[in-house]
Amino acid sequence: MDSHSFAQPSLSPTDFFNGLELAPPVPGPRSYKSRKYRPCDLCRQRQVACKIDIGPPCSLCASHGRQCTFVERPKKKRRPNASASNGEGSSASIQQYDVTAAQLSPGFIAQYNDEQAFNGLNGHNGLGVDPDSSPNQLHHLGQNQDASPIHYMDPYLQMMQGGIRIRPLDSQSTRCARFIGETGESNPYLLRHYRYDDNDECTISKLTYRRIKSTSNQNAMPGEKGEPPVVFMLADDSMAQKGEPRVEEDVLAKARSEIVNLFTEQEALRLIGLFFRFVYPYFPILSKSEIFLNGQISPSVLHTLPMSLLSAMYATALPFMLYDDLLATTIVHSPPSSHQLFRISWLFVTQELHTPRLATLQACLLLLQRAPTNRYTTDTPWKTSLVGWTVSLAQILGLPKECSDWTSIPTWEMTLRKRLWYGVFIMDKWASLGAGMPSHIRSDDWDVLPLTESDLEPASLDPNSNAIPSFLDPEADSSHFRLLSELTMILSDIMDSYYSLRATQRTSKDFTLSLELARSLRSRLKMWNDSLPPALALRQPERLDSRGMARLSGNPSLSLAYIVATMTLFRALLRPLANLTTLEEEDHGIVGSRLAVRAGAKECAKEVVEFVENLGRGALDAFWHSWSRANFAIASSFLMQLLVTSESEAEQNEINELLARWRWAMRIGSGSASNGLMSLGLLRLDGLLLENGTMQPAT
Repeated sequence: MDSHSFAQPSLSPTDFFNGLELAPPVPGPRSYKSRKYRPCDLCRQRQVACKIDIGPPCSLCASHGRQCTFVERPKKKRRPNASASNGEGSSASIQQYDVTAAQLSPGFIAQYNDEQAFNGLNGHNGLGVDPDSSPNQLHHLGQNQDASPIHYMDPYLQMMQGGIRIRPLDSQSTRCARFIGETGESNPYLLRHYRYDDNDECTISKLTYRRIKSTSNQNAMPGEKGEPPVVFMLADDSMAQKGEPRVEEDVLAKARSEIVNLFTEQEALRLIGLFFRFVYPYFPILSKSEIFLNGQISPSVLHTLPMSLLSAMYATALPFMLYDDLLATTIVHSPPSSHQLFRISWLFVTQELHTPRLATLQACLLLLQRAPTNRYTTDTPWKTSLVGWTVSLAQILGLPKECSDWTSIPTWEMTLRKRLWYGVFIMDKWASLGAGMPSHIRSDDWDVLPLTESDLEPASLDPNSNAIPSFLDPEADSSHFRLLSELTMILSDIMDSYYSLRATQRTSKDFTLSLELARSLRSRLKMWNDSLPPALALRQPERLDSRGMARLSGNPSLSLAYIVATMTLFRALLRPLANLTTLEEEDHGIVGSRLAVRAGAKECAKEVVEFVENLGRGALDAFWHSWSRANFAIASSFLMQLLVTSESEAEQNEINELLARWRWAMRIGSGSASNGLMSLGLLRLDGLLLENGTMQPAT
C-alpha cells in the first residue's frame, strides 16, 4: 500500500494522551514525505520526515538547536531479499544501513525508511508487518535486536554549536565508558600528556581513553592551574566476555523471546507512552527528546532500548493501562505479570553489570521504584543491596562529577547525566531513611550543581500541542523532581547531623547541641515549603477537570516527603529529652525549649493526619515514589512515639484522637488503592496499638 493513501481516522482524547497522534501533511516547499525534495542531514540520519514550513531550519533541527545542513549524500539502500519474506508478499521491509559508515554506531541496526513511519491507529506499523502477524513472526523480528545494549535514539555524531561533530559518551554499542578516578591504575594526570586524535581519543595497550574538555580548563590563563582532568576509559565489550558471574546466552534468548511475544508493537509503544505520561514527570531519568522524535514515539525504540530498561518500563507502566483505550480492551483481562517483567529486567541487568551503560543504571532505578511483592511486609535486604549497586554504577559512569561545563558531549547527554545523578541521590537517601541503614553517598564524593529548569525537559516537547487529557493533571511538570532534589539535600543534612553512628552518639544525650543543629535545618525546611508554587502547596483539594472528574496527580508524594523530613528532624530532637539531667530539667530555658519541641512535634502529627484525610482517588491512583510506603509507616511510628511519651492526660487524649483519625484515614486510603501504599503503615499502627493496650473498635 502506498504510504500517501493512509486514511486519517478520528482520534479519541486517549490517542493524543498516548503521544501517538498522527502527523498531518505540512504545507511548505517540500511535500510531506516527498521523494522529490531531499531531507536535511539530521532527518536523513534519523529516518524521519523533514518538515520545513518556509525555509531551513526544519522543525527537528530547530527543536534541537542544530544547523540544518544538506551536505551528506544519500545512503545506499540494500535491496529487499525476496526469499526472506517466505512468500508473505510484504510490501515493506526493514531497511539496512551500511554499518561501516563513520557516523553510525555499529549496533544501530533498526532503521526505517520514510514510507514506514509508525501509525499506531490505522493498522500499519514501522516494522513492515501486519499487526495481526503471528507471535512467531514478531519473535523473528525481535531477534534483529543486537544482544549488546543499545541505548538512545541518536547514536550518531552530534552537531554542536560552531559545526563541531561529537559522539555522545553513551552511544557506542561495543564500548562502554568508565570514569577514571584519581587513585586507580590509570592515572588521569598521566593520561593528559598523551596525544589525542580529533575525537579526543587515544589508544594505549589496546585500551582507548577519551578526554573530556571543559570551559574551566579552556578558560584558564597561562600559568594558572585548571580543573583536574576528566578522562573516561572506552572499554570494549569483548574484554568482558569471560566476566563472571554471568547468565547463559540461551537463558537471555528465552527471556528476550518472552518479552517480544508479550505485546504487539502497538501495545508496547502505548505502554511506553503511558510511562512518559504517568511516571516520567515525577522521575525524569530518561531523555524524552531522544525517544520522542517530532513529538511522536518511533517504533525503533523497541530495538534501541536494551531489554533491561524496556522490561522495567513496561512493568512500571502496567498499573496505568486502564487509562489507554486500546490496552484497556486488549491486555486488561489477562495482563502480564509486572513481577515477571521486573524479574526479566534484573536478569539482563546482571549480565550488563560487566559492561554498564546509562541504560543499566536507568533499569536499576526503575527496579527500585517497583511496588512491593507483599503489601504487608517491609522490603527484603535485597533492595538495600540494590541501592548500593546502583550508587556504585553511578560512580563507575562518572555521574557524581559536575558536567555542565563539559564541551565534549551533547547538551541532552549533560542534562540527562545530572538528572540521573539526582535520581540516584534521591533514591539512596529516602531508601536509607526507610530502611534505617546508612546512606551509600558521602557529601564529599560528588560536586553536581543543583538542578535548574534548563536541566529538565519541558512537560510537552510539542510547543503547539494543546491536547491535555482530562484525567492527567496539567501541573505535573518538571518542578516536582527539582523540588524533590532540593528537599532530599536537606534530608541528607538532617541524617548527617543526627543519624550517622557518631552523630547519634553526640546528639542523643545533648539536648542543647541538638537544638543548635536544628535551627538552620528547620529554617531551610520552612524556606523550601514557602517556595512551593501554588499547584504544589501542601494543602491541596482534589483536582477536578471541567466536568468535575478527578485528575491524576503524583505531587502528593512530594508533600508527604516534606512532612516526613520534618518528622525526622523532630524525632532527633525528642531523643535527648529522656536523658535530661536533674539540673537541666530545672533550667527554665531548657524547659521552654522542651515544650516548644513537643508542640512542634504535635503540629507535625496533625499535619500528616490532615494530609491523608484530604487525599482523593486522583492522588491515590497516581504515581508514588516507592519510598512513600515507608514514609507512611514512619508517620505511624512517630504518632505512637508521641503517645507513649505523653506528659499529661490531656496530651494523651489529644494524641489518641489524632491516632484514631490517622488509623481511619489509612484504612480508607489502603482500601481504595491497589498499590498497598498505606498497608504497611496501617499494620504497624495496629500492632503497636494492640501491644500498648489502646486498640479501639473500628468506627
